[in-house]
Amino acid sequence: MRRANFAPLLCFFILIGCSKMCSSGREDMTPEQVVQTYLDISLNMTKVEQKQDLMKLTTGNLKNALVQAPDDIISAAFIKQNYKLERYSVVERRDRTPRETEITFLLTYRNLGPDKNANADTAPKTTTENTLSVVKEDKAWYIRDVIGKKTSIDFLLDEEVKAKPGPGIDEPPPSEEAAPAEETIPAEGGVTTPPPAP
Repeated sequence: MRRANFAPLLCFFILIGCSKMCSSGREDMTPEQVVQTYLDISLNMTKVEQKQDLMKLTTGNLKNALVQAPDDIISAAFIKQNYKLERYSVVERRDRTPRETEITFLLTYRNLGPDKNANADTAPKTTTENTLSVVKEDKAWYIRDVIGKKTSIDFLLDEEVKAKPGPGIDEPPPSEEAAPAEETIPAEGGVTTPPPAP
């Protein structure tokens, strides 16, 4: 159950280094900047106490997931992993009301795991597109929830995958001998039901 509550956090691991928005006041940050700052902090975490910085950017379900996440889960998700960012971009912003918007972003990264010397070229490449609900509370924007997620992971294979040979053109495919279908003869005044097509 803890993993289910923590699942929305796992899509926020990667982002480039801290930009000028890190020093901006919370009330001056746009929804896009709040999302980018969250991603930036999560990538650069070196201690569990930095979870508090993530909580300052969240509300609702996402904040509850952070509050409930034990230290070992935070450490495993944000501190012990090693990622190489390949692409980050905001795909779309949909304003639902003046105080609620949705931000969709695309993230592509290599998951190097806990090994700091892992080869990025052979590491699995993850591409994820996430949609976040971002709301305005007390004059500042907060990430409330993950409302859409599409993720694909590409693994490099060491060996070529080959298909098994099938039957030749002149060979019939293997099959069991099917009993001939029987036609049901209805009682007087009924309707005849033809046998099902093979």
